[in-house]
Amino acid sequence: MLARCAAILVATLAAGTFGATTTARADSPTCEKYGDMGNCIIWAGGGGNSGGTSGGGSGIGDAAAGGSSAGPGGDASNMLDVNGVTCLFMGALSPPPAKTTPIWGGHDDGAIYQCLVAGNDVNGDRVLLFWAAGPPSAAPPPPDPRVLARRAMNAMQLKAVTIGIVPEPRPGSIGIIGLPTWMWVDGAAENTWGPITRTASAAGFTVRATAKVKKVVWDMGDGTQVVCLTKGTPYADSYGRQSSPDCGHTYTRQGSYAVTATSYWSVTWAGVGESGVIPLDLSRTTNITMGESQVINR
Repeated sequence: MLARCAAILVATLAAGTFGATTTARADSPTCEKYGDMGNCIIWAGGGGNSGGTSGGGSGIGDAAAGGSSAGPGGDASNMLDVNGVTCLFMGALSPPPAKTTPIWGGHDDGAIYQCLVAGNDVNGDRVLLFWAAGPPSAAPPPPDPRVLARRAMNAMQLKAVTIGIVPEPRPGSIGIIGLPTWMWVDGAAENTWGPITRTASAAGFTVRATAKVKKVVWDMGDGTQVVCLTKGTPYADSYGRQSSPDCGHTYTRQGSYAVTATSYWSVTWAGVGESGVIPLDLSRTTNITMGESQVINR
């Protein structure tokens, strides 16, 4: 079935910023106005069709349900062709815009419907709005981008950092109180430090997620926490009694200490017309021993 429709294109960037003029047609029409969210509203064009019984030929075209190819959107049974743009039907827009807006094309009946155009690495997903007398098809909504974001994050197999520390966490290794303790991330990899990027897809839509560690909080076991914004510097014998330049601590009492390194991740994602951030923290613990110099020298 064919349904007469008028259409506008709401374009956004994949990163979630607004105001970019992005079109689905080669004629690159200029942005006529900006919506309440700062997004650019563009006429998708008329495709050479007449304006229908209610007049208004500009912006009037055909919406055909069930294209022969899934195109960029998803299952072919849920796809529409709106003025030559292949998109995934998302149902009626609620609340609808005022009847005085051009998208209605002078119609008093019908409804304004949404259709999602899948993006790419340059342009984000776009929402195509169009008028039709009735729903072109009974299609399910697009996949939940948050579910896809979690799926992409799970594919990263993120792990807590491997602790590098002097004194070493092994039997017989004893540090001297008053001397610097060095901490660092040992053997940092993309899934223990980042950045790492993975994608997850469903129904032709893709969510892209990137994760990286923002900071490591070291709980030294003596009531002190040290916040390090870098991986830290591995200790070498040539450093002698110097303090770590970026991640260190000094113990003042002898004893055994449980040292916990907690890495705080930021997982940013974008896709299916949305974006967000997933916070994540992962911890690992080791044990070290500190003693006094005269005790160690006996």
